[in-house]
Amino acid sequence: MWFGMRSSTCLSLLLLSTSSLPAHGLPAQQRAIFPSIGPLDDVLLFDAPAFVDGNNLVASVQAFVSLRQINLTPFLSAVQSAIEDAFDLDIGNKVAQVEERLRLFAAIGQSGKDVNVKVGGCSAAASGSGASVGKTSKLPDLGMVLGNVPLGSCAQQNGALTGAVEDKGTIITDARKFENTIFASGPDGFGVISDIDDTVKITNTLDKLGVVKSTLLDDPKPVPGMSSLYASLTKSLATSAPPQFIYVSGSPFQLYPFLRSFISTSFPQSRGPLLLQNLTLIDIPGLLDFANSDGIFEYKTEMIQRIQSFYPAKKWLTVGDSTQKDPETYANAFRNFGPDFIACIWIRRVDGADNSDARFAEAFQGVPQDKFRIFSDEDIPSLESIDVKGGKC
Repeated sequence: MWFGMRSSTCLSLLLLSTSSLPAHGLPAQQRAIFPSIGPLDDVLLFDAPAFVDGNNLVASVQAFVSLRQINLTPFLSAVQSAIEDAFDLDIGNKVAQVEERLRLFAAIGQSGKDVNVKVGGCSAAASGSGASVGKTSKLPDLGMVLGNVPLGSCAQQNGALTGAVEDKGTIITDARKFENTIFASGPDGFGVISDIDDTVKITNTLDKLGVVKSTLLDDPKPVPGMSSLYASLTKSLATSAPPQFIYVSGSPFQLYPFLRSFISTSFPQSRGPLLLQNLTLIDIPGLLDFANSDGIFEYKTEMIQRIQSFYPAKKWLTVGDSTQKDPETYANAFRNFGPDFIACIWIRRVDGADNSDARFAEAFQGVPQDKFRIFSDEDIPSLESIDVKGGKC
C-alpha cells in the first residue's frame, strides 16, 4: 500500500546559531525541480501509532525530510566550543559521539518533497493510490509532515508493521533504507502513556550540566527497576492483545534516534512510538535546555488529546515524574476524559523536584486519591504486583 506525503511545516520554526547553515534549505525554485526523494536527501521516518477506524487501520505518520549531510565540521566545532564555554566541560574523545547525537540539529529541512511509504501487509487506500497528508503552514518550511494516513485492510490490527520509504521517480544509488515501525493497536484494552526523561531514563533534568552529560557524553541509563516494571506491564495489562505503549516526551525531535535506540535496547518488550517536541531553539547551549522550555504542559496535553482521539475506548496507565508537569498534565487529562480513559496515574518522586504535599494536592484536585500514586525508587519493584487492569492503582 502506498501513500504520499508532501513535506510541509506542521510544527515550530527551528533557529540555529551556526551562521554557515542556511535557514530554509534550498531555494524554492531549486527544490521544485526535485520533488522525489533522491541521493541528496535524508528522511527520518518516525515510528507511528496506528488505530482502527471501522474495518480499516489508520496510522498517525510523521516524517522529516532534510538535505543529506556531507560535512558537519563547522556545526560540530561551533557546538563543541559553545558547550565547553557554557558548561566548562571538556568533550575530549567524545567528539564522534556528540556529532552523532546532535546530527539532526544541523539538518536543513527540505520543502516540496514527496515521500512515498510502503506498508507491508496492508491494502491500498480507498483512493487507490493512497492518501496525502500534511497541510502547508505559514511558518517557514522545515521539511516536516504529520498526518493520519489510511492503511486500508491490514493482515493484523495489533502488533508491529513495517513501513519503508520507496522512491517513485529518482534512483537512490546507495544502500540507505528509510524505515519505521508502525505500532498497531485495537480500539479497546489497555495502554501505557509514559514520559522518558527521569521517568524511564536518567537525564538529571533539574541540572543543566547533568542534562548535557547524560544526553551527549554518557551511555544512557534506565531508571533502576523500570525496565522490569514495564516488561511486567506487557503481561499484566494484556487482554486479547498486548498493551500499546506510547512515549510522550518534552525532548526535541532531533534526539529521536538517540532516544529510540535507548527504548529499543533498555525496554525491548515495551517498545512504542515516541512523540517528541519540535522546539524553537535560539542558541547552541539552548539545544539542551529543553527540560526548562515553556509549553511542556500544553504540548503533552495536546499529545494526550491526539491519543484519546485515536483510542477513545482504550484505558491508559500514565507514568511520569515530578520534575516537570507530568502530575498536572495527567490530572488534567483525567478531569477532561475521566477514569474510563485514564485508569491510573503513577508519578516517580525525583529528589530536588517540588514534591510538596501542596503541589500534589493542587495538581490532583478533582482526581480521586485511589486513581494516582506518587512512588519513590524503592517502591518500583512493588508496582509490578498492582492489579491496574482490575481497577487498582
